[in-house]
Amino acid sequence: MKWSFRQANILDCPADILICSANVGLNLTGGVGGEIMCRHGDAMQEELHGYLKQRGIRNVQPGEVVRVSPCGTHFRYVLHAVAIDGFYDSSPELVQSTVQRALELAASEGARTVALTALATGYGPFTMPQFARAIQPLLSLDFHPIEEVIICVQKDFEVDQLNELLRDSTR
Repeated sequence: MKWSFRQANILDCPADILICSANVGLNLTGGVGGEIMCRHGDAMQEELHGYLKQRGIRNVQPGEVVRVSPCGTHFRYVLHAVAIDGFYDSSPELVQSTVQRALELAASEGARTVALTALATGYGPFTMPQFARAIQPLLSLDFHPIEEVIICVQKDFEVDQLNELLRDSTR
């Protein structure tokens, strides 16, 4: 399985499934979720809030991954990965387990390519090097039938950081 890093808007990344960061309230208030709302309206937000309502809960737990329909995006599904707690705090273990859970779900859906955001680096507390260290153990795992995980970041230097920190693991 190949891991690659790109400076790009993740919503434009060609992939079967999008894994994006989410908060415990599943509110699309910023980042990728906010961009989805700007481009495609509030259908995804309504689906996420319906998920909570159907289960009779106000929040999901850190580490959960919620699958929703594409709601106008080009992806087959969108997976909302909660790698933070209600106070936007996180840990390497939480990021690692959440990414692993999301990749397992994407694989179970038959994804061959996955676009992944750098979880917990937006409103969350992680720097790109912390994110890289958190996911490093996953790079040697196989999530068949996934052939490529594309991590999209906003800045060129973040691509350089990921390449430098993870280059030996992605070969």
